[in-house]
Amino acid sequence: MPLQNIANQILTLADRRASTPVLVTPPYLSFRKHFFVELSWELASRTDRNLRIDWYRNLPGVRTILSDQLAAWHVKSLNRLLARRDRTAAKLPLTSDEQTSRAAPLSTIDSSAPQHPGYNQHVKMPTSSCTVQITAAIARPGGKNRDLVIGLSDVRQKLPDWTTAIWLGTTQEEVKRWQAA
Repeated sequence: MPLQNIANQILTLADRRASTPVLVTPPYLSFRKHFFVELSWELASRTDRNLRIDWYRNLPGVRTILSDQLAAWHVKSLNRLLARRDRTAAKLPLTSDEQTSRAAPLSTIDSSAPQHPGYNQHVKMPTSSCTVQITAAIARPGGKNRDLVIGLSDVRQKLPDWTTAIWLGTTQEEVKRWQAA
């Protein structure tokens, strides 16, 4: 599923259906850090709300202790990368409309800042922040004036009633097999 479709589903569920969207994957599937960067970029370009990703980890067992430690390390690394993205987005040069309104000379633009495709075509650059946290409970939807909360879970987790699953990387038969186990 393309990232734009995922972003559309997330915003539709969060804003119109008063439900917390949860990205649900099979346990063998994990996302690379840049998936979260691109997802946060895509969502930030569509809304001005801050983004919080609740990584739902509520499985019992001794094995979970070790995997939670690895997940905590992954979250720290991911949050550093997302914070860097937030700082970089804040340093991006102004659009042509903003440049004329502020009369900023071109020599003051930071040329080391990455250029997003289509930037000079009046694209509003994202300024919202994104964080990831490990949690034992996914937050309830808070409305359009609060942070946009997205859950992240695998198919073995029982989701709360106020959430809606967005199934990624799995088939319906596989979901039934995991839920039966």
